[in-house]
Amino acid sequence: MMKLESQIKFHLGETQHAVNSSDVTPETTLTSYLRDKLQLTATKKMCLEGGCGSCIVAVETLEVDGTKKVFAVNSCLVSIFSCHGWKILTNEGIGNPVIGYHAIQKLLADNNGTQCGFCSSGMVMNMYALHESGPKTQLEIEDSFGGNLCRCTGYRPILTAFKKLASDSDDIEDVGLCSKAKCESICQQTCKKTPVYFDLEPTKWMKVYKLVDLLEILRTTGNRRYMLVAGNTARGVYWLTPSTTPELYIDVTAVKELTTYTALNSSLILGGNMSLNDTMSLFRKIARKNSKFVYLDKMADHLDLVAHVPVRNIGTLAGNLMIKHHHNEFPSDVFLILETAAATLVIVDVDENETRVSPQEFLKVDMDKKVLKQILLPAYGPEYSYGSYKIMPRAQNAHAIVNAGFLLNINNLGQVKSARIVYGGINPTFVHASNTEALLLKNPLFNDKVLQQIFQSLDQELNPDWVLPDPSPSFRKQLAINIFYKYVLSIAPPQKISERNKSGANLLSRPVSSGTQQIYSKEELYPLTQPIMKVEALAQTSGQAQYILDMPDLPHQLHCVFVKAQAIPGSTITNIDPTKALNYPDVVAFYSAKDIPGMNNIAVAKLAMALEEKLFCDNVVQYYSQPVGVIVANNLEAAAAAVKLVEISTTPPTKKPLFTVQDVLAANETSRITHLTSFKPKSKGTDIKTVIRGKTSIGGQYQFHMETQMCVVIPTEDGLDIFASTQWMQTVQGALSQILNIPSQKINMFVRRLGGGFGAKQSKSSIPAGAAALAALKLNRPVKMWMTMQDNMDIIGKRYPLYNEYEVGVNASGVIQYLTSNLYSDYGIGGNEPMNPLLIIQFQNCYVVDTWTFDTYTVVTDNAAHCYARAPGTVEGLTAIEAIMDHIANTLKLDPVAVRMVNIDRPSNPLLVDFLDDMIRSDDILKRKADIEQYNKANKWKKKGISVVPMKFALLVGPNYTTVVSIYNLDGGVAVSHGGIEMGQGINTKVVQVCAYKFGIPMEKVSVKPSYNVISANSSHSGGSLTSEAIVYSLLRACDVLLERIKPIRDKNPKATWEELIQLCYEKNICLSTNGFYSEDSPGVASYSIFGVMALEVEVDILTGKHEILRLDVLEDVGQSMNPLIDIGQLEGAILTGIGYHTMEELIYSAEGQLLTDRTWNYKIPGAKDIPQDFRVRFTNKSLNPLGVLNSKAIGEPPTCLCIALPLALRAAVASARKEASPENASWYPIDGPSTVENTLLNSLNNYKQFTL
Repeated sequence: MMKLESQIKFHLGETQHAVNSSDVTPETTLTSYLRDKLQLTATKKMCLEGGCGSCIVAVETLEVDGTKKVFAVNSCLVSIFSCHGWKILTNEGIGNPVIGYHAIQKLLADNNGTQCGFCSSGMVMNMYALHESGPKTQLEIEDSFGGNLCRCTGYRPILTAFKKLASDSDDIEDVGLCSKAKCESICQQTCKKTPVYFDLEPTKWMKVYKLVDLLEILRTTGNRRYMLVAGNTARGVYWLTPSTTPELYIDVTAVKELTTYTALNSSLILGGNMSLNDTMSLFRKIARKNSKFVYLDKMADHLDLVAHVPVRNIGTLAGNLMIKHHHNEFPSDVFLILETAAATLVIVDVDENETRVSPQEFLKVDMDKKVLKQILLPAYGPEYSYGSYKIMPRAQNAHAIVNAGFLLNINNLGQVKSARIVYGGINPTFVHASNTEALLLKNPLFNDKVLQQIFQSLDQELNPDWVLPDPSPSFRKQLAINIFYKYVLSIAPPQKISERNKSGANLLSRPVSSGTQQIYSKEELYPLTQPIMKVEALAQTSGQAQYILDMPDLPHQLHCVFVKAQAIPGSTITNIDPTKALNYPDVVAFYSAKDIPGMNNIAVAKLAMALEEKLFCDNVVQYYSQPVGVIVANNLEAAAAAVKLVEISTTPPTKKPLFTVQDVLAANETSRITHLTSFKPKSKGTDIKTVIRGKTSIGGQYQFHMETQMCVVIPTEDGLDIFASTQWMQTVQGALSQILNIPSQKINMFVRRLGGGFGAKQSKSSIPAGAAALAALKLNRPVKMWMTMQDNMDIIGKRYPLYNEYEVGVNASGVIQYLTSNLYSDYGIGGNEPMNPLLIIQFQNCYVVDTWTFDTYTVVTDNAAHCYARAPGTVEGLTAIEAIMDHIANTLKLDPVAVRMVNIDRPSNPLLVDFLDDMIRSDDILKRKADIEQYNKANKWKKKGISVVPMKFALLVGPNYTTVVSIYNLDGGVAVSHGGIEMGQGINTKVVQVCAYKFGIPMEKVSVKPSYNVISANSSHSGGSLTSEAIVYSLLRACDVLLERIKPIRDKNPKATWEELIQLCYEKNICLSTNGFYSEDSPGVASYSIFGVMALEVEVDILTGKHEILRLDVLEDVGQSMNPLIDIGQLEGAILTGIGYHTMEELIYSAEGQLLTDRTWNYKIPGAKDIPQDFRVRFTNKSLNPLGVLNSKAIGEPPTCLCIALPLALRAAVASARKEASPENASWYPIDGPSTVENTLLNSLNNYKQFTL
């Protein structure tokens, strides 16, 4: 008998909580309930698919055997109904200013593990759950953060902090565990074992504890759509649609028969609903105990590559298999390893009849009203060799490009008695390489002739499909064959394998990462130059820091979502019909271009934005997914659902759209090309021995700010209060003024902080702000717009792609005699954020350019208006010229460092020459090069490479900033408000340090207030690495004015304390508030150069295309750092941005222009295990900067440029393989987008005909 419940009951911390089931739906996630209903906003949201980690919370439950279990979950994947009986812990619950901060929160803050802070709560809660679940080694901790993304820090300080909690740490921190007894008493009160259901007409949610009850429900469910719910992690891959949304949800997480196992000598019987992490633990346990199951250890290794820890905590075997059942194209690793091991699936129907099938047969079983009850794994003797592989675009948290499993029974003669060859990622119907399996039988495997027959068979049998954004079929086929070769090398008798081939047997290994940081400070100047944590650090790590997303909804507040024109660029809109959307419950309005009272343009001409950028498309579609309007509703869910109901009619384009520079050049569309700059040579060398021609093409990059674009607009009696996630208040103010046709003084801008920006939130933040403000003005109600990651990626532009064609003549030493280069920048439909000046300067880098000729062009393509991304223009410029330098060295067979040295403008850059000499000497570059050469000679299938890149980065000045300083007579407290935007770069901390230093007061007496456009009117954008310095400059000017006013009183009262002094000033009617101003015309302001050198060493698995960064050394010139701890963090984070850009961040579009990599599922930024294994950062103390503020230099962007060292190091490694594989081909291959796994493997030029033992 099922019990009808009207409340979902769980504990939130130590407090019992009840949710009326009538107030929520099964699609209400734990994230939305915590945030929207309880205002517990430490738990963030971003991707909504379990891919970013910002939403992680900890859960405590009782296992079937009564033991406590603590684990992390992605709350964005968990239905609120699944929480019935749980205990949930959020970040603000484990520590806060009232009850005291938790040791984990303090560790992360103390170790500078937070910058923008948006990811910090998820990091903390993942670590909290790990720690509470028992002792963990440093390697286990480092392995456990694949599901936590961070764009700011570079992960190194986060891992450093958390590894101090490891059981094998030399510096272990003491963190107490929670009371087990207390948890158990709570769980026992709430976890009754009686089946329950919630009647949510027209849907129902049921929770069962016994298989018989589950089968009875299925028996009586009729034709209603139902879903068995365990982890619900499938929604992170395949989202529900109206046609797939169930009418009946059945929670099966606590069904004992589905979650227990039986270990026999001849088989292992798994409950179908065991979680992936529990299965991994069991596999390792059984493998240690029973030699017939040693293969389970390799299966556990494979499962460790599935998703990440929070997903594996609740994702189940049966759930994963059911995804594969419904979506045969899904490259399920669970399916693959089970099919490889010849597992048997036990399926039970409503009459308790059991059917046993293989995983492959299971795909064709009608699973209606059936349950995957058990999985049987057989025992295998020593004659069996199991191996499975998963090749991914990054180290963790990615689905397979190709996965493979092999199980061979080989006798003492090396003959194959039975064979199982299973692949995923080939095509939806491919499972076994059956022909190759048959070929293997009775043949001696470890024979080169037989192997060639096997490879030929695989070549014929493997027929990959190609559905974008998947990699190419030719690559996937080659990879699949290579993996089998790798497997054969791993199982062959060692004496049969040549020494050079042995390295091909194993995948790349990765130890626990390490890092060193060398910084300088001057104690006599403290708090200036003091390496202290950010003033907001604890607020961020404890979830107390408020972002615009966290602002509670106001009474009568509305939400809006963009309606996008999903049409080929050039299509003409003939009609927009919102009727169905307006009839959707809770929808209030639809607005389009015709409803705009002012200009349909976000570009502000008075801010040097001459090109029109439409808020809403009103005629011809300029790019796929261009907004045509906005739906406004009482809640976000209704708005998101209703946008799909707006009907947009279009006529097709008359001309083919052009999406790349190469498309435009090929079509000879000269009207789209604008020539900007010609750089003419002063001379031309005469010692021309070699002429080299080439091309370099680099793509876009999504900025990947963890806080997506958003805005809250509140109508007031005086106009509008705007809370925008923007790097530039002034441009939003100007855009809204012209869109709404209201005076600019009626638009009040407030910004406390951003959850990252990286350039995307400069002018483009006016897009969501414009839509929200239009709705707020029309309806006279508060409006919030939060853009999903997909909308961000569809609508907002990316880093500018660059295409370069060059010809260079050199002498025998590599000295450039002449260089001709044409640099084409892809601006999309935009152009209001120009990067040309930066591109021109950085392309010249540190070299003698007297013989160079280069021209720069902008190109209009049918993409969204591209915009700034970290180090705009400079990344592209340095990439272009350093690729040429390596091309020269490669062609002439010279050391690339030597080529750079003979071309450096030494008289102009003595400091950089010193840096380069220092790195070559201190970091053993010459010895390491020699060691690499020997390694490459000794190994055919693993290659190493190293690249050393110098950089001269020009910091340009220009923007205006205002800072206001106010001193209060009540206690001498100082408040500062400035026109910069705090977005993780530590600007507020440097302001506090400098202000305290200047006034000679404790830092605790200084507070920084939110940026406000009334106080800091006309302040420019925060970006370009300049803002912290500029704000400090304006702060110093304000402080100087105040100190001058205070001086007469101080002179008369030399022994007065600061507090007494301020009171005396107050009594003398001295104004204790003033502002300071910074501009390019301010005294002492000038551009300057920043120097840096990077040495980066990689190891490449030639058979898979995967690589590991073995070591990265960087020497950076920061002048006298105001806060070396903050600057180190900026440097490391900038490097990870560059690593991602050059290796994995690939934007893939359809033939119609639709962006296909628009979610965490398929757009990958680096994770915690993609950082260098050995990460060494050094600041130099050789360069006080007389042109910088307080002798400092900027830090935020230059290191990203240096990361061109990574693709160059990869090419150095691959060059060795290319020489061996195809001596007739050049060892150099051009940079053409990111050096992905595919790019690296295909350019190594290997093929199976080269494979021998």
